[in-house]
Amino acid sequence: MHRKIRPIAVLWLALLSSGAAAQGRWAQATQIPQGANEVIGATVDGRLYLYGGQAPPGPLGIFWSYDPQTQAWSKLKANPVAVHHAAAAAVGDKFYVFGGFRNPDTGKPGWWPEDKAWVYDTKAQTWSPVPPMPTPRGALAATATGGKIYVVGGAKIPAGADLPNGHSPGGPVEMLGTLEVFDPANNGWTSLNPMSLPRNHHGVAALDGKLYVMGGRVGSSFSGGWSTNATTTEIYDIASGIWSTGAPLPTARSGIGVAALGGKIYVLGGEGWVGDFGGVFRANEAYDPNSNSWAGQLRMPTPRHGFAVAVIGSKLYAVSGVNNAGGAGPLSVVNVNEVYTP
Repeated sequence: MHRKIRPIAVLWLALLSSGAAAQGRWAQATQIPQGANEVIGATVDGRLYLYGGQAPPGPLGIFWSYDPQTQAWSKLKANPVAVHHAAAAAVGDKFYVFGGFRNPDTGKPGWWPEDKAWVYDTKAQTWSPVPPMPTPRGALAATATGGKIYVVGGAKIPAGADLPNGHSPGGPVEMLGTLEVFDPANNGWTSLNPMSLPRNHHGVAALDGKLYVMGGRVGSSFSGGWSTNATTTEIYDIASGIWSTGAPLPTARSGIGVAALGGKIYVLGGEGWVGDFGGVFRANEAYDPNSNSWAGQLRMPTPRHGFAVAVIGSKLYAVSGVNNAGGAGPLSVVNVNEVYTP
């Protein structure tokens, strides 16, 4: 049974993580016409592309682009197999979607981990399959750097487990530290050294030849009493293939937005449970790799999790999501498009 949220929880979690003096400013941009839970995004040619969505009975497969110059949204055609809790990244004029959960073939409720990967050609406005990931998984994270896409973490059905209905709250699950890289130039995958903490619902960003993996969830794909949020920061040096540990995220949370901007890694929003108290965060915390330290920034105007983040120029866009925790009753979708300038 899902836990019920108490009103004080949203306030308590939203006020957490005061940190240093607030930095930067937020502005409101044109709202997305169709908001949703568990959306993902990436930037192509100065436009934000947003995909995904989850609501009963499963994935929505919404797909929109946003032009910050005209502040206009355009609805696009979704990929052939809709998923939720997938990962997105962009290389050149292509937008990629990796993994995620789809509805089980049984037709019953559940989260079935996918290995499929898709590419959307923004010029031709067409979807095509690319080689599947070596490891099927959902609630994973991806980022692009150096013309390649790095896909890390997630959750899948344990090897040998008979789960025709996929994942369910409290059911068996295998957390993953898996790191796999896709090279669009040769259309192939390579498996790399895994991170030390298997997790899902985390975030990743690339900066100066390194990957930074922040926060996330361990124990289950589902929030509430089935899982625990993590503060672990892991750093992967692409040249050496070696993982190291950075200063921990000040506020343990999952379902976060993570992006690199101006030499720092920003971690936004998310959700969390403390006992029977569940809620969402406004937190905006920035990691400085040079000093291996965190500082609180100006919080998001709208607390939420499961939203899309993308950097366009010198601004960070945080779009849609839901403003209550998973398992805390019907999800409350927000259509906001909030823009942060450090």
